[in-house]
Amino acid sequence: MTRHIDAPRELVYQAWTALEHRAHWFVGPAWTEIERRVDLRGDGQDIARGRFEDGTETIYIARFHLVDPNVRLIYAFDMHVGGKLFSVSLAGVEFEKHSTATELTYTEQGFFLAGEYGTESRIQGTNGLLDQFASYLETMRRTEPC
Repeated sequence: MTRHIDAPRELVYQAWTALEHRAHWFVGPAWTEIERRVDLRGDGQDIARGRFEDGTETIYIARFHLVDPNVRLIYAFDMHVGGKLFSVSLAGVEFEKHSTATELTYTEQGFFLAGEYGTESRIQGTNGLLDQFASYLETMRRTEPC
C-alpha cells in the first residue's frame, strides 16, 4: 500500500514511530489502551495492548529487524486476540522523499490463524489505520512547524 503524504519525510517518520504519536492513530475503534511501549532499535519491540468494549483483549507485539531513520523500518509482529495467537506478519515501511512530500509504502506478508479473518480483512484494517495516520498527521502539521 502506498500513500502520498503532503509533509516532510522527517515529520512522517516521527509520526509513524514516536510513542506519543502512535497512541493517537495506531488504535482500533472502541479500543481502550492498557499498555504501549516502543523501543525503536534493532531487536527493540513495539507493544500495544488494549481491550475492546466487549472485554476482548488484544496484544500487538513487534520486533524490529532494521531501523533506518527517516528511510525504512522492517519488523515482524504477532497479533493476539482473546489470549490466542491471531496472526504473524513480516512488515516493512518505506519513507521516500518527494520534494516537500513523502511517499509512504507499507508492505506486509501475513499468516492468519483465525478462521474467516484473512488477507482482505487485514487490507481493510490496514487501510483504516493508514487513513487514521494521514488524518493525525494533518492535525500534527497544523500544530507543529515543518
